[in-house]
Amino acid sequence: MHTIVLEGRGPNTMSVAMLEGIVAKLDAAGDEPILLTGAGEAFSSGLDLDALSRADASQVGDLLDAMERATRRLFLHPAPVIAAVNGHAIAGGCLVVQCADWRITVDDPKVRFGMTGVALGLVYPPFVPAVFRARVPAPHVETVLMGAGRVDAREALRLGLVDEVVERDHLAARAQEVLTERARLPRAAYASIKRALREPAYAGVAEAHDAFREHTVPSWTHAIFGSRPTPVL
Repeated sequence: MHTIVLEGRGPNTMSVAMLEGIVAKLDAAGDEPILLTGAGEAFSSGLDLDALSRADASQVGDLLDAMERATRRLFLHPAPVIAAVNGHAIAGGCLVVQCADWRITVDDPKVRFGMTGVALGLVYPPFVPAVFRARVPAPHVETVLMGAGRVDAREALRLGLVDEVVERDHLAARAQEVLTERARLPRAAYASIKRALREPAYAGVAEAHDAFREHTVPSWTHAIFGSRPTPVL
């Protein structure tokens, strides 16, 4: 079993280096089970708009491509992936949570979940709705992606953004317990059903990638330059 800890500036904001680090850790893990959590008091608040505000369209595109690579690898990892969501999971952080097979968070009224990009006029890359359609109950996908709100852990549970809410002192033990239970299942059978359930979610994503990068990524720079430096994806 391997642990991947999201570590970045501030509340674990995401950079190319951080996202490439996730991919490298997945390479090192091979086909072994993964425990996914955040450093410190946050899981991740998403991409760092402070850094993005100094980036051109090509650099923004490179960062979104890095996020797609990391997200896809987590989403399709053949072995169990358990998320121990120890703090805020906003935008890109919330997206990464959805890549896990079982999502556990803390019963803390201060912790927030949400996808806030629409509030800043950002058009999501094709892989974002693909993951949410696969992991969040259909009636709630539009609420989460189009409503652009932030919700607490109990509401995240109701919406299907997490599977379980536990006391903070029990988070690590409960995540390890679930990971151990899943890891005991026959690996080939687990990987087979996961692949059958999740690979179709990415149908069409690759075909839409080039058009998104060429025509839509430039609009991110306009939205970011006109926004406050708050992570939104």
